[in-house]
Amino acid sequence: MKSIILLLLTIIILLLVSACKTIEEPKEKVVEFGKTITFDYAAGFDNGTLFDTSFEVAAREAGIYDPDRIYEPVTIVYGQGTFFPGLEQALLGMKEEETKNIRIPPDKAYGTKIENSTRVLPKTTIDNYENLKIDDVVTIVDRDGNKINTYVKEIEEENIIVDLNHPLAGQYIQFAIILRSIE
Repeated sequence: MKSIILLLLTIIILLLVSACKTIEEPKEKVVEFGKTITFDYAAGFDNGTLFDTSFEVAAREAGIYDPDRIYEPVTIVYGQGTFFPGLEQALLGMKEEETKNIRIPPDKAYGTKIENSTRVLPKTTIDNYENLKIDDVVTIVDRDGNKINTYVKEIEEENIIVDLNHPLAGQYIQFAIILRSIE
């Protein structure tokens, strides 16, 4: 008789426990496709030279401060191809407040450098050519009507020589990332 009562009590307890809602632990947020993420970063070369950052203090210290820029964390919807592949891959799976240092090879950053990839353009074919400087962007249209951003490589008396490579093509890029939030 005691064993039957004990069995019934055990069954009743099991039924009560199974009827209770289980409280789920909140799932840890990680970067995944479609999530809105906010992060700070510092980008530089293998030799330690900083060329871009979301931190104003770091930009001032590195001598790359731009008074026309607002230095703040970047907010994007992840997975829309906003950044080059190496940075996108590095962000995937990161957690809030996680930091990461990565080295991105040229083929996953600004591309490999293609030698002899220049064009000579007469100055008169470029709007506002008088104000151009080395590394300025000049958009040209190819035979198929595609717009291509080129970069001023040389400025001659009659012509401007543009490079079809990005100025950072062929470079390994170092990134320090601090993931601030995931929505």
